Amino acid sequence: MNNPQIENWISKWLSTQRLSTHFSYQLLLGDGSNRSFYRIQTEQQNFILVSDPQWTQTQDYPAHQSFLKGLSLPVPEFFFTDPKQGFLLMQDLGDEFLQTRIQSDPSSKMAWLEKAIRLLADLHGKAYPVPPKIPAASRFFDAEKYLTEILFTFEYLHQKLLNLPKISDSTYTQLSQFCKTIAQIEPSVFAHRDYHCRNLLIQREQLWIIDFQDARIGSPHYDVASLVYDAYLPLNDSERSILINAYKTELSRHSVSKKIAWHIFESDLKQVAFQRTIKAAGSFASFFIRFGKTTHWPYLIPALQSARNLQENGFGVKSSVLDIEKWIALISKIQLQ
Repeated sequence: MNNPQIENWISKWLSTQRLSTHFSYQLLLGDGSNRSFYRIQTEQQNFILVSDPQWTQTQDYPAHQSFLKGLSLPVPEFFFTDPKQGFLLMQDLGDEFLQTRIQSDPSSKMAWLEKAIRLLADLHGKAYPVPPKIPAASRFFDAEKYLTEILFTFEYLHQKLLNLPKISDSTYTQLSQFCKTIAQIEPSVFAHRDYHCRNLLIQREQLWIIDFQDARIGSPHYDVASLVYDAYLPLNDSERSILINAYKTELSRHSVSKKIAWHIFESDLKQVAFQRTIKAAGSFASFFIRFGKTTHWPYLIPALQSARNLQENGFGVKSSVLDIEKWIALISKIQLQ
């Protein structure tokens, strides 16, 4: 693999740091975006280079990193950003996702997930109230955003993957009303937006938070739902209950805890989790449709099964509005090449 632009950029940066300009690099398996990730190996240390030529998906990453680092939260060090070239050079935290650790050692699952949920509570608590100067402060999980995410799923899963017709005006109206309802849940915190076991890395037995560039203002329920209804690592009701209690205990150390209506927290959580799991399924379908990626295909049905179970228990919208069982049945028949 040769990329003259990357090679020249890294050589110049290493030279400015008075480091050896002898290095190697390799393309890493990326996320669900158009960004590319490279591991840069030097004689002194390794780095991760994020390449985002349009500088659209990465532009808010440095500001959020600075904010979270200032709160003593475990985020990677950022060494240099070059918006003109679309490069960001950051600390190499290795390749061990929380998901990877739990899969290799299932007996450690709940211990690690409790660490993850307590870290999330610490994030929500320390970052409250959110200062107006950071990019996340101008973005909101409002009714429009929630609805946009559901409609994204209808576009890529319902229509483009399964070749089903566009939704009716009646369905749109009911989905819109549901999104207005969950958008009223309070309080508003710094929401990571994608807090799951593949955005948490383990290095030296410590959890590190990554991929927080898209953070926005929203209820804490969204991030909690992202972890306890994570399609990458499905949980049962008992496990979820343990984690929710751990979150509540940890958050009680922070003032924002007093802003939460704890007597309806789990009910609100399940409503938000319905939207979140539908959104996740749409993202997985879009990775396949837009990029031809099959890496997330195994998680598509688990996400929908979580949404269906919530639906069957009276959360989200009714099956007459959104027929999740039909989606699952049709996806089950698709044979990937």
